[in-house]
Amino acid sequence: MVKFIHTADIHLDSPLKGLEAREDAPIDEIRGATRRAFDNLVDLAIEEEVDFILIAGDLYDGDWKDYNTGLFFVSRMGRLAKAGIRVLIVSGNHDAASQITKAMPLPDNVTLFSSKKPQSLKIDDLKVVVHGQNY
Repeated sequence: MVKFIHTADIHLDSPLKGLEAREDAPIDEIRGATRRAFDNLVDLAIEEEVDFILIAGDLYDGDWKDYNTGLFFVSRMGRLAKAGIRVLIVSGNHDAASQITKAMPLPDNVTLFSSKKPQSLKIDDLKVVVHGQNY
């Protein structure tokens, strides 16, 4: 049996513009929610011993302000690599806006699909083929 997690629209470290309009909004707590949710996703993948995670678009929320978003992401990919979990990423329109993402080296357990043409990734040991194309 193959076990995987499919997720999308994570928008890691989204600035969530407009929160300041409400003076009673717990801004820091809300802005940290995407990281907590991503940590929960990684924890679940490890607990459930999934074979891979498929992230289908908008992992990020446009261009990053600094490298902390990338460092956070890479550290979580490291946890998944230690657990033997592959990560397949199909970038969405918000991901395409990030210049830093394009230059960031990804860990060996992470596969980023092509934006030039549709791609089929064959995972022989699982007898699975995943098809995708970046935005």
